[in-house]
Amino acid sequence: MALKITNVENGNTPKTEKVRITATKDVNTKGYALVDKTFDQNGKLSNEFRHIYIFPALDIKKGEEIILCTAEGTDEKRKYGNSDSLYQALYWGSDHCIWNADGDQATLIEYAVVNSFKVIPKKK
Repeated sequence: MALKITNVENGNTPKTEKVRITATKDVNTKGYALVDKTFDQNGKLSNEFRHIYIFPALDIKKGEEIILCTAEGTDEKRKYGNSDSLYQALYWGSDHCIWNADGDQATLIEYAVVNSFKVIPKKK
């Protein structure tokens, strides 16, 4: 996998929640998704893939970082402060927090094949 989660910053508001992802080699992000898993107080899985973020097709260079913010915003390349280093800012578009500090798990998925089936309505 050419992308790696390096940190999840949960917050009190969607604007302060971020997932930091680094490219381990040059990659196009088409075919990647980020999902969450939640667990109950006994550590048992309570919700899998409750939230899913599908990455847009972006070319990311090895070593570049993606910062995915939970809130709404405009996806764009940005500079770190006064540095010439760039990162890709992405926005989930949620008005609710996704990451809880009580054991949520962020999972990055690379999917190559998707199987879908059209549901046909029953005849009356």
